[in-house]
Amino acid sequence: MTSLADSVTFPAAGVRHPGRHEVLEATFLRGRERIEAVVKKVQVGDGRDRAQRSWEVARALVTRGIDTPEPLAVGLVGGEGWYVARRLEGAEQIRRWFLKRDGAGSPPPSLPYGFEEIVTALARLARRLHDSGVFFRDFTDGNVLVTRGESGPRLWLVDLDRARVGDAPIPFLPRCRDLARPGLNRPEDLKLLLFRYFEPGPVPPAAAFCVPALRRRIVLWDDFKARVRPWRK
Repeated sequence: MTSLADSVTFPAAGVRHPGRHEVLEATFLRGRERIEAVVKKVQVGDGRDRAQRSWEVARALVTRGIDTPEPLAVGLVGGEGWYVARRLEGAEQIRRWFLKRDGAGSPPPSLPYGFEEIVTALARLARRLHDSGVFFRDFTDGNVLVTRGESGPRLWLVDLDRARVGDAPIPFLPRCRDLARPGLNRPEDLKLLLFRYFEPGPVPPAAAFCVPALRRRIVLWDDFKARVRPWRK
């Protein structure tokens, strides 16, 4: 029987994607099919296997009709858990639109979508997640990828291991916590996100207060971490 390590080939000049864990581009062999993939490697410790958790959440998302790169394999290799998923061609992080909005000095996104289109798609993705029982918990703009869709931007979720999946729609406060995670720092941008999330109904006053308050707290906490741990990117 072919082991997971034998099914994965890493190029000599490996491409590493940014994140908390090592994510490398690779080729995955499934029978005679060679699939362009990414491999997320995580240390297995204290009884918790993040790779296995990513696999379980990915399968749950797929059954709910929520886009995530196709899960291909999961297993232990040495002291690491490996989660293997299909690589998305031409995908960009949603934060590219947010950085451009904030005037950051990063290259603009190459996909032909405007900021409002992206925020609308993000709001509708969040609503589908929450109504289907998924509390993502790490719903940041680095964990949402954008590709071309048939009628607009198509959004994909990655870095899945912190998500919690249930059978019932999630409560109000976890919804607010997810909605506060993307890097929308302007009041008008958060208003747009909430408007699109709750439409066709009105935005509840509690959400209009809670989400901006949580966003301010996240920004302050991230700034504090950057000061005390400047070596972490």
